[in-house]
Amino acid sequence: MNLKIVGYLISVLIVMEGVAIASCAGVALLMRDELHEILLMLCCAVFTSSCGIIGAFLLRPRSRSIQMGIREGFATVAGGWFIASIFGALPFIAITGLHAYDAFFETVSGFTTTGATLIDSTLKLRDGSTLPDGVESLSCGILFWRALTHWIGGMGIVVLSLAILPILGVGGQSLFNAEVPGVKTHDDQVTPRIASTAKILFMVYFVLTLMETLLLWGGGMPLFDSVCHSFSTIATGGFSTKNSSIAYYDSSYIQVVITIFMFLSGCNFILHYRALKGLPLRQYLSEEYRFFIYVLAAVTLIITVTLLFSNVTDPMSGEKYHMSPWLSLRAAAFQVVALSTTTGFSTADYTVWPGACGMLLLGLIFMGACGGSTAGGMKCVRLLLFLKFSFSELRRCIFPRSMQDIRLDGKRMETPVLNKAFGFLAIYVLTVFLFATLLPMVCEMDMITAISTSATCISNVGPGFGQISPVNTFSWMTPAAKLLCALEMLIGRLELYTVLIIFLPSFWKK
Repeated sequence: MNLKIVGYLISVLIVMEGVAIASCAGVALLMRDELHEILLMLCCAVFTSSCGIIGAFLLRPRSRSIQMGIREGFATVAGGWFIASIFGALPFIAITGLHAYDAFFETVSGFTTTGATLIDSTLKLRDGSTLPDGVESLSCGILFWRALTHWIGGMGIVVLSLAILPILGVGGQSLFNAEVPGVKTHDDQVTPRIASTAKILFMVYFVLTLMETLLLWGGGMPLFDSVCHSFSTIATGGFSTKNSSIAYYDSSYIQVVITIFMFLSGCNFILHYRALKGLPLRQYLSEEYRFFIYVLAAVTLIITVTLLFSNVTDPMSGEKYHMSPWLSLRAAAFQVVALSTTTGFSTADYTVWPGACGMLLLGLIFMGACGGSTAGGMKCVRLLLFLKFSFSELRRCIFPRSMQDIRLDGKRMETPVLNKAFGFLAIYVLTVFLFATLLPMVCEMDMITAISTSATCISNVGPGFGQISPVNTFSWMTPAAKLLCALEMLIGRLELYTVLIIFLPSFWKK
């Protein structure tokens, strides 16, 4: 493996990250943050870009065309996310005063679009003080950086680099496949050139972000908050500028707008592009898309009816759902879409809802959304293939000589595709079990919290159940537990294979 090329590409990504941090200094200036915080943000930007420039200069290739294989692609993506998270933690350390491990956790949560935060009024800073108002104590520059890490991570650092720096001359297909290693059931590449594909996806991403920002701003949300929440929504992240998340605004309009855009962000972005190009509705509604809609509709209906006849009073909003169809539907739809798309926003403390609701929501955390979206989780396409395979095996019990014929959108799935999907599901479950076992060893927590923490980190959701409910944060965990969670977030964001494969000895052999 050519480590020099890997180091060069990661260095270029770090230069871009420094530019992104510098933009946050500009926002801080516009929002009239403290002068010393603006200067610290600029220092972080200059240091980050300088490190990247030095690395790119020392490791630059001799020829303009960079030849790289699949191993270089995996190493660049995994290493890029890890190194970017280290440099991205600098503003949190320098300005907010977080410990290094806390800053790393918050940055990884941002780039992986997990949205799990540890910033609250109980978190101890390096000088022993706390943030009395939690997230609302942070400066605008830091709040914007938190949201921007979501937005960058949503499309992927590598994909964004291909969209805006095609002059690298990199073998982009290897990078793109490492960044998006999901099941490919159709022509995922919109155009023959991967850089053109990345540009198209970026444009769809940008248009959705702009549309939501304008709608939220028009609905009464301040412009700064509108931008930050749009970044979080389209990236299916979950960071908010308020301690009580979306519940703070107490607006049906804002909740409906965010629900719609969370749903759109959980769908395949290539399908969005093809719909804008005039793709017939019948082709747009792929089998995975229909499966996603049916599951969300069914779970929303069940939870709405359950809340309607319950005596639950929500501790976050103070709303009573009993015999209130609109409040029940609004709360159910928002949380179902938020957790299934792994966005993690909250308008209610769903842990106080009836137990059946909690089980359904936990299932959605594992399921995730569609392939080709910014969401995490197992992805609907893999679960759909697994269900089809299971029913096929049941039929073969009756007709042992029948040929296995598993189709998706009318196309027969080849055995290697099925093996990769089922292998992913098996590794996914084993990873959840492994981290759920390790976490209680390094931090005191009950079984429900351990399982929920592991599931929400690998699915990149954010809030969960037990001690990480929507009204709690991750601040109470030990440093070792936070680092374990950060590692699991990275594994989940890069869909397991990209990170786990680098631990195989064969990966490093010539």
